[in-house]
Amino acid sequence: MNAIDILVAEHGLIRQFLDNLTTALGKMERGEKIPKTFFEHSVLFSRELVDKHHHFKEELQMFTLLAQKHGGQFDTAIEGLRNQHENGRNHVAEIDYAKEGYEAGQESATTTLPEHLDCYISMLRQHINREDHRLYPMAREAYSAGEMEGLLVELQRADEKAGEGFFETNRDRVLKMGALLNG
Repeated sequence: MNAIDILVAEHGLIRQFLDNLTTALGKMERGEKIPKTFFEHSVLFSRELVDKHHHFKEELQMFTLLAQKHGGQFDTAIEGLRNQHENGRNHVAEIDYAKEGYEAGQESATTTLPEHLDCYISMLRQHINREDHRLYPMAREAYSAGEMEGLLVELQRADEKAGEGFFETNRDRVLKMGALLNG
């Protein structure tokens, strides 16, 4: 498995997470109540795996190497992806803030939570598609075997820093989210 394969595999888990969010949003639109625990898991997954782990790997490792390799040619595209990461953080913060009010039935929270959920789902799906079908293929072509190996070492170092079982813990969190929706 090379460095980009690791990022693509993480995208697979993030897509499963987004599928859960989409299911929750559909239920909310039909007037069904989603348990607060679902949103607690959502916020943790978003902050821990998506943002601190996956986006860290992209921003500080992959994007940096790609920008250096092409002398600023892709700076605008990379900056756009970084801005999407920041927008995602903002939506997650709003979801986190609204979950208590949603649980209590506060009208403003029952409106804003699904709005931010919808925006987050849409933005992150488009973002992943852009990376999988544009950025990652470009990186596969641009990086030499040595650069790809160096990137792999950096990504593995980030995985080790996250701790043993980190990916599995977050995969289990996504499964729990699905169970909360079906239970």
